[in-house]
Amino acid sequence: MIPINQNRYKGGFEMAFEEESLRGRIALGWVINLLLVIVGLLFNTIYSILMDDSFRSLRVDPGLPGLKLLTYVIAFYALMPLYVHLVHGLGIRLFRWLSVAFASLAFVFFFLHHLSHWRIGQRPDLTSNVFDLTLHIVGLWVIVNSIKWARFPRRGTE
Repeated sequence: MIPINQNRYKGGFEMAFEEESLRGRIALGWVINLLLVIVGLLFNTIYSILMDDSFRSLRVDPGLPGLKLLTYVIAFYALMPLYVHLVHGLGIRLFRWLSVAFASLAFVFFFLHHLSHWRIGQRPDLTSNVFDLTLHIVGLWVIVNSIKWARFPRRGTE
């Protein structure tokens, strides 16, 4: 693969294909994270059912405030693939950098959330960390590809 700084040697078709590929990777990352958040909530619900504690564990995490926040998180993750494809046609680089900022904020939010659970002993083994670690890896994937997309040369420029 040709590094991003050598794109000036590529033809227009190759550059368009590379840019489309970047947008596809970013959108895929947002969709995977959306699925991970939903499946994580589902697993928390199943865990709470199996604990037979009258859903006490769900009242603590996510709890009502967290559930309200998850409503916005799920909507955000669902809309970000659309955002990536919609702003492409505008050709304004600022919107691409906003995508980087959104991906970075989402990563930091869930990373800090994971650390808070780990710090108080709620993530004692690898199995209890798998979803969080996967969310972080995919989040980094989205950030890296968003940066590549934001730095991608505009059409007609070198």
